[in-house]
Amino acid sequence: MTRHHRLIAAIRALALAGAFIGTAHAADDELSQTLVTIDDYPITALHLALFASQTGREPEQEEEQIRILNEVVNNFMIARSTEGQALAARPEVSTALEVARARLLTQAFVRSEMENAPVDEAQIKAIYDAEYANLAHKEFKARHILLNSRDAAAETIKALDGGGDFAALATQHSIGPSKSVGGDLGWFEPDAMVPEFSAAIETLTDGSYSKEPVKTQFGWHVILREESRDVAAPAFDSVRSEIEQRLRQQHVAQLIYDIRQRAKVELGTPEEGK
Repeated sequence: MTRHHRLIAAIRALALAGAFIGTAHAADDELSQTLVTIDDYPITALHLALFASQTGREPEQEEEQIRILNEVVNNFMIARSTEGQALAARPEVSTALEVARARLLTQAFVRSEMENAPVDEAQIKAIYDAEYANLAHKEFKARHILLNSRDAAAETIKALDGGGDFAALATQHSIGPSKSVGGDLGWFEPDAMVPEFSAAIETLTDGSYSKEPVKTQFGWHVILREESRDVAAPAFDSVRSEIEQRLRQQHVAQLIYDIRQRAKVELGTPEEGK
C-alpha cells in the first residue's frame, strides 16, 4: 500500500473510530492498516484515530491529518526510545502510567457494560407504571396579600367583600415581595408552598378568595385562587430513555460492587494491617 493510500485508510479510520476503544467493529480491517513502522513496531490507523480523538481533534484536511500522524510517530518514537524507557522506570512516571491504564480500563469497562446492559421493555414499563404513571397533578395560579396580623387580614377580607380590587389591595397593604405585582404568585404546584398555604388554596374554587385569614410562618395571608389546571403524567416516550439510562447505571454499579466484593481492599500495607 502506498503512503497516499495509507493516509486514505487513516482518514476513513478517523471517521469510523468514534470517541473510544470498542467502536467500529465493522471497520476492523481499515483500522488495523499499518500507516508507519517504528523499529518494526506498526503504527496503525486505529492508533491515529484514537490519538486524534483523545486530543480532541477531527481533522478533515490532509495536511492536518499528516500533522497528527507525525505527532503520533513522535510520541511512540520517544516512548520506545532508550530515553523514554529510562523515564518509564522512574517511580512517578511508572505510577502515572499505572493510573492512566487503570482509568482507561475502567472507562472502557463502564462504556462496554453500559452498552450491553440487559435492559428490556417490560422492565422499563414496570418502572414507568410504578413511578411516573400516577404523577398527574394540579397547578394553581394565585395572588395573595401578606399581612402581619389576623386583624389586618380580616379587614382586607372585609374590603374585598365590599368590592375591593384584590391586586390594588395587595399593592397597597401587602408586606410580601409580590406586592409590587399586585400579589401575583404565577403558576405553581401545591407542594411549592408551605403546607398551610397549599391546604387553603386547594379548598378554594377558581375565582374565589379565602374568607378567613390563613396563618403561616410568614404571617397572615388572604389568598385569591385565580385559575387551576390539570397537568398530565409524563408520557412514556418522554421518560423512557431516562429510565433505561438509570437501569444501565444500576447494572454497572452492581458489577462494580461485585468486583469490589471479590477484591481484598485494605488500608495501608498488609504488614501495617496485622
